[in-house]
Amino acid sequence: MNSKKMIALVLSTSVLTLSAGTIFASKDISQVEGGHEIIPISAEIDQINQSHYHSFTGSVTEMRESDGVEGSMIVTVKNDQKQIANIIISKDTYLLGENPLEVGTVITGFYDAHAPMLMIYPPQYNTEVVVVGELGDNIKVDLFDQNLVSADFFLKLNVSEETEIISQNGENFEGDVSNRHLAVLYGITTRSIPAQTSPSKIIVLNKKQEFYQDVASMDIVVDNQKIEAPSPYQNEDGVIMIPVRAIAEALGFPATWEGKTQSVRIGMGITLTIGKDYYTYMRTAPIYLGAAPELINGVTYVPLHFFTDVMRLTNAYVFEGQIVIDDLEKME
Repeated sequence: MNSKKMIALVLSTSVLTLSAGTIFASKDISQVEGGHEIIPISAEIDQINQSHYHSFTGSVTEMRESDGVEGSMIVTVKNDQKQIANIIISKDTYLLGENPLEVGTVITGFYDAHAPMLMIYPPQYNTEVVVVGELGDNIKVDLFDQNLVSADFFLKLNVSEETEIISQNGENFEGDVSNRHLAVLYGITTRSIPAQTSPSKIIVLNKKQEFYQDVASMDIVVDNQKIEAPSPYQNEDGVIMIPVRAIAEALGFPATWEGKTQSVRIGMGITLTIGKDYYTYMRTAPIYLGAAPELINGVTYVPLHFFTDVMRLTNAYVFEGQIVIDDLEKME
């Protein structure tokens, strides 16, 4: 196995230990005013859809300034499983917590699970929110839809007059918080799916994506083979869009175009519709990726993370000027 495969294997294995965009307060809360039935907020809920954020928690072992980005810091952390990661804290990262950021402090960094990530070791995460030490409340970082339900269908927000709503720069936020990326502090929740809560504080994140200058010229590599395919591109939100038919067929899945419904069927159970952020896999609940399929010059494009979140492949990432899509089991 070559070094590139070994790095991908280590990283893909470590991703399995990462949390979705939720961490819980250590205290046990078991009552709520008004007699509503609730459950301890640490209880597990079966999640069908995917959070837009993952997190990595570890103890700080080293801190240094970043040579690449002015005002950024690289914080090396090690978790309880002895895994190491580099947490990138930029001037735009929102910091929560009263503890000082220093060697020995436990921090949790939240990062966009859908953003392209360089496959290097130790893994490097560009964080949008970092919790320093412990919080008195739970925190959920995710994309919340028009009904204020998180992308993973874990939490629904019931915003009240007591909820403090601020922008990422700390100023009061007067706009609509639906269909936005939010960091939410909350306490007790109802016994329901999704769990409902009245948050104490909402931070509206200034969502930013890393933009590449050469996406259109990147080779697409599927199962270690470069394929001929229409050029990918990066949309105005920073999402890398990939021609779905070429990749699906390279993976052995037939792709069928339905002109009347402007939809594509892949294999026997995956469907998507142009202009709708609504993807289905077999008989599971619809999956929302934050970007709808687009039809350009007769070619259907989907977000890069479609191949991991919907087609259930292991890897879909940018690596050394290439877009790599494969399944880890095929790399052995």
